[in-house]
Amino acid sequence: MNAFYKILLLNCLLSTGVSAQQSAPFFQEEMIVTASSLNLRELPDKNAKKVGTLTQGTVVQFVEAYKDGEYMQADTTDPESPYAPWLKVRFKGGTGWAFGAYLTGAYGLYYENDIFVEGDALPPLQWFGVYARDSFADEVRRVQVRLADEFNEFFQTQVRVLKTNQREQSKFLVASLTPIPTGYCGPLGNFEIGQMYYSKTLGPGGQLSIYPGNDLNDTLIRPTYGIAATGCAELDNTYVRVTNYQLRLIDFSQEPVQYQDLTQWVKTDTPEASPSVDLLWFGDLDRDGKPDAIINDCPYEPGCRASLFLSSKAKPGAYLHKVCEHFWPGD
Repeated sequence: MNAFYKILLLNCLLSTGVSAQQSAPFFQEEMIVTASSLNLRELPDKNAKKVGTLTQGTVVQFVEAYKDGEYMQADTTDPESPYAPWLKVRFKGGTGWAFGAYLTGAYGLYYENDIFVEGDALPPLQWFGVYARDSFADEVRRVQVRLADEFNEFFQTQVRVLKTNQREQSKFLVASLTPIPTGYCGPLGNFEIGQMYYSKTLGPGGQLSIYPGNDLNDTLIRPTYGIAATGCAELDNTYVRVTNYQLRLIDFSQEPVQYQDLTQWVKTDTPEASPSVDLLWFGDLDRDGKPDAIINDCPYEPGCRASLFLSSKAKPGAYLHKVCEHFWPGD
């Protein structure tokens, strides 16, 4: 792998990964140790007192990130030392600081042909793909994944890309610590959001519906929620500036109508930037009879992210909860 490729990919990761570049970095609530052993430190420093050692596969709970998740090298004297944030985690009632390069989230959202940087491995999770079963149905399949070397025209070199053992192209892939039910998972099928609703955009004034759908011979009435975007769009010289943007989920079935504010998940990195939000997918991935969704937003200039929201992980009084995100590096 040439140096240009390594530097460019590192820059993409630092600007679009879980880093201090974001105004509100996202960390999963549960994480898994990927190294054969991982030391817990009293302070976020490789020379700090060791307070414990975790083995590969250990599940820990996220507590906080040092310096808002700023990426740093574990060993500044070694140029090959990886970059990652220091994370405070909880294990069996105790806490300690662990270097984030050796932790992965309990969920992962991926797309086929995602590029993996040299040295990165597939997370030790169970892998599932969402596929169009027919014109009006999506389905979950358990899949096997691998990394394959392919020539990339942009980088002009061989890169490692994500592949599955399925003949068809998936809509997306989910890696999960716990199994995801296989079979029917949504009503989109061969249709895209834009084809079904004539738009997938959630700019000010936009409103779309999400629902779990019904498989064949399933006549149960399942909830439909609305996702509505409000705000003020004004022309500022040659630029349309959006202020007071809000994204809310609406439960029409309740009296009075209930809402969940989703705005915190789609905030831009700077107040001057206008939000760009799209609904990418909806269905019932966790098979709890309630809708789940993937929402795309562009919080900062270098790229955008797709966030997976699951109803089964929602907090009391809420309908959806973000479990993981996937970054699309910008040009």
